[in-house]
Amino acid sequence: MSSLTLDTTRRSGSAVASRSDGPFFSVLCGALVVQSLFTFIYHLSGSPAFYAISNTVAIVLIGYALVTVLRSDRQGSASMTFLVVSVVATLLSVICNLPNASMTDVLKYLSLYIFYAAGRCSRTPFRSVELYCLYALAALPIAFMAGGTSKIWDPEAVGYLPNANIAVLHFCALLFAATPVFGNQVILLQLLNAALMNKIGAIVATVIAICMWVAVPLRRESIISGVVILALGMIAFLFGAFDRSITAFDGLVFALNLDPRSVTSISYQNLVLLTGSTDLSGFFRLIHWTNIWDLYSSGGIGTWIFGYGPGQTPALTYAGLVPHNDYLRILVEYGPVNLVIFVCFLAHVRAALTIGAAKILFVVLCIYFLSENLLDSFTSMTLFFAYAGRMTAGGVCGISTKFEPQPVTMMGRTPP
Repeated sequence: MSSLTLDTTRRSGSAVASRSDGPFFSVLCGALVVQSLFTFIYHLSGSPAFYAISNTVAIVLIGYALVTVLRSDRQGSASMTFLVVSVVATLLSVICNLPNASMTDVLKYLSLYIFYAAGRCSRTPFRSVELYCLYALAALPIAFMAGGTSKIWDPEAVGYLPNANIAVLHFCALLFAATPVFGNQVILLQLLNAALMNKIGAIVATVIAICMWVAVPLRRESIISGVVILALGMIAFLFGAFDRSITAFDGLVFALNLDPRSVTSISYQNLVLLTGSTDLSGFFRLIHWTNIWDLYSSGGIGTWIFGYGPGQTPALTYAGLVPHNDYLRILVEYGPVNLVIFVCFLAHVRAALTIGAAKILFVVLCIYFLSENLLDSFTSMTLFFAYAGRMTAGGVCGISTKFEPQPVTMMGRTPP
């Protein structure tokens, strides 16, 4: 009788492991490649049919991740708590703003919590098929640039990605997902990524993230690294590396004294003359944010609590654009409760990550949320939060086709 009980227990344990450690990440990466291929063809051909197929693949993938969470016996209490409270808070915002609420935006926002929870349910080693898929996702935008131009985006597009900022995020997400394999090499690759795309914001975000990792907690190595970073910063300043940032700051100071309504009537030439720079991205962001804040703050108590509705910013603002700041976006469209949930969620993920290089890249994401519309980048957000779930759950590091762990050593010490 005891033999039967033991056998039953073993078979039961095997079933649990099978449900929890299924091929989630292999399916995830494969589906992202398929979805990107249809996006590739859509931008090359301009046919809406391929766009619809791409969106369908994304929706099915979100559904698959949710089913993985619901069937798993490894549901982390924190991940499930964030998922449940975000769903409740978001539904309240949607209900209070019906019919002016974009369910597409809602699904993209909630998918962050879903993919994170799904990632925590899988602790399998990093499989070779995942790495091949990441290579494919890196190669597709580059191949697109070699083969043609997008019929959807303007000339600033990087392949089928809308602009260089999103391209930086795309490759940063791929590096984050591959961190368990490549270790600290991804930090240098991220700096190269930001430099090649010539995006000051991405470089600044990466440097700040590295400084935070070096300085907290303070160690002897921190002082040495700080001196090196300071020396490199002074050299970069002497060579004019910060000229664009200084000019952008001066433009922002000028923008603070303007009414958003008056900016729409000023020509680009006059704006260049007034600001002394042709780089007006920071200028327009501040003006746009001011307009968004005025809309939110002038609303009633219902708007203050629940926002003015997911996806409604383009319909309400002078510029007709999304906010270019995802923290502000969540505040004004979903309400302050959702913003608190989102910030606490990001802080939880960052604190739970155990690989130093992964912490750095995740902080880059958190900083970049301040100036871009990253929630619209489905592939990047999926990779960031699904793989963050696996890493924070204690998933095995290293790549293996036989499910044998190959730990990655982080410069001979355990990162903070």
